[in-house]
Amino acid sequence: MMEVRSEPHQNSLWMLRVLIIFFKLIGLATFTHRFDMQKKRMLYIFQYSKFGIVYNAVLISLMLASNYILIPFRINLEYENETKLTKRIGIVQSIFGTVVICTVLLFYCVDQKYLVRIMNRLTDIEHVIDCLYSLYNPIRRRRVSCNLIIVCILNTCVLIVFVTTQLLVYTNPVTWLSDTLPTFHVGWLIMQYFMLVTIIQADFADVNRALQNLSRVSTPDLRPQFLCQTRRVIVTNSTVHQLLKLRDVHCLLCEISGTVSDFYSLPILFGVAFLSLTLVYDGYFVLLPLLMSDEEFKDYRFFAIDVVWFIYLIYPLALLTNRITKILNEVE
Repeated sequence: MMEVRSEPHQNSLWMLRVLIIFFKLIGLATFTHRFDMQKKRMLYIFQYSKFGIVYNAVLISLMLASNYILIPFRINLEYENETKLTKRIGIVQSIFGTVVICTVLLFYCVDQKYLVRIMNRLTDIEHVIDCLYSLYNPIRRRRVSCNLIIVCILNTCVLIVFVTTQLLVYTNPVTWLSDTLPTFHVGWLIMQYFMLVTIIQADFADVNRALQNLSRVSTPDLRPQFLCQTRRVIVTNSTVHQLLKLRDVHCLLCEISGTVSDFYSLPILFGVAFLSLTLVYDGYFVLLPLLMSDEEFKDYRFFAIDVVWFIYLIYPLALLTNRITKILNEVE
């Protein structure tokens, strides 16, 4: 079994612990991890875990068993201004939500080794980049950790607002199994993908800034534009050695990017399909008050819930789209 050790940033170590525990609880981190002290340095290790597979199998069983309560309840559930078409879409949404959760959990069990490989290689790259701090300013890397914390807090706050408003209208917790639980799980799946892409994008940016500092080219753009310029550069043995290190890091980042893309392609496909269906279903109730007169629709409580829910659905998709665009710019 391969073990890769790396020295994490102390200011982000606690965030890493919290995120791993949280993702373990929802079945999105089947691997095992431990922290170890070696040469007065805190190291973390990721390994394959059979317990994570058993835990996800239990979650899948619970989700399948919940359908015996969920489907009959969803069929008999009546919403205000609901049509036959929206009722059928709602039932399909509930069933599809269960299918998506079970598929994602099963996928994390089957392909756990790829997730372990991703985490190990990322820790290996973090260790290499830590040794290159003399070539660039590491302040931006600390900002990445702060931005991830803010993003997670905002996502949690939107969920809390939605749950609070829903408690004021609905009292039956079964509605959470049909709508809130699948969207919550898919949302954090996308957030996990977003976090990994953010880390990889930050690593690409570090490599690009290190190349700029080596070339001594003054440019406002963060990309290594010295490749397109004609300028005399004094190359020493130390510079060649650093360039070779940066080349290896860049190649490893490209390889990790491909592994991450392959691992998350199927879960993200299912997740985006479910969110698209949910957006169509809830979009009807969001636009309904705007198309009806005040006499036909006077209760805006449901409208407020649907607006908050709509924001919660769009939020992770918008973050991921923006981050994918940024990492493409860095790679170019």
